[in-house]
Amino acid sequence: MASKVKLKDISKGQFSGLDPEMVIGFFDGVHKGHQKIINMCKDSSRENGAASIILTFDKPALNIVKSRTYKKLIFPFEEKIKILDAMGIDFIVSAGISPEFLKLSPESFCKDILLGLFEIKKLFVGEGFRFGYMAGGDVGSLKRYLEPAGVKVYEVKLLDSDGGEVISSTTIRNHYTEGNISKIKKLLGRDPYIIGKVVKGAGRGKDLGFPTANLDVSDTLVVPRDGVYFGTVSIIENNGSSLPSIINIGDNPTFKDSKKWIESYIMDFSKNIYNKKIKIRFLKRIRDEIKFKNSRELTAQIQKDIDEARLFFKR
Repeated sequence: MASKVKLKDISKGQFSGLDPEMVIGFFDGVHKGHQKIINMCKDSSRENGAASIILTFDKPALNIVKSRTYKKLIFPFEEKIKILDAMGIDFIVSAGISPEFLKLSPESFCKDILLGLFEIKKLFVGEGFRFGYMAGGDVGSLKRYLEPAGVKVYEVKLLDSDGGEVISSTTIRNHYTEGNISKIKKLLGRDPYIIGKVVKGAGRGKDLGFPTANLDVSDTLVVPRDGVYFGTVSIIENNGSSLPSIINIGDNPTFKDSKKWIESYIMDFSKNIYNKKIKIRFLKRIRDEIKFKNSRELTAQIQKDIDEARLFFKR
């Protein structure tokens, strides 16, 4: 388990003698490309008997400059840290993005933070990395300010998938918008999922005979395109098993809801899980949301979805 610390709490000399090797990035989704560069840093540090450090950020800079929802996240910050923590790095340092932090010049970031606080010996960044005030710093800036101090800077080429597309958080967000679960999984290296607390909905599912666990969708997170999916639900606090589920994302056009929900019908399950924290894992998109003429037509379609789901989960 990594030691976790906030950048603002680090004091000068804290990393003296550790010969730190650092990787910097926002790492939204911690996809295969991120995993590659993080493992490069970890492997190099172990080979050299040095400490490995991830420096990451609590929010995208554009969400400070423009609006809090300008760039929607694949995972909330807390979940990102959990995934990073499982990668075997020694230290995870989180920097709080604020208007003041964004005013740091590239030179100040390199000399005061990377050299002054961390005393790094190696630095790994992704291809096209930008930093500092108005994103004015690039890999050339890193080399200009760090190499005279003996720091080796490595710019790691972006990873391509088997299909030839660049593995990036932006590409993955686009696949979320398309509802392309198989491509999201391929680039993330894991099934896409969302974690949240079960809240009370309108109760229509229960009235129809198909009670659902409802999540209020955060406007800061990217979610798969509206529609119906096969997936699983697990109850976090019980370390519960993955329960086969049918998941609907959308605003229930049959009933003209004004709010978007993620609703999960957990098959062969009847326990009350209101206010419980659950993890919804998406496995396959099966259809769009449909506006039905009445609840009878909707019920018939749900039963068809359930029959298809039973076949899917038997495979």
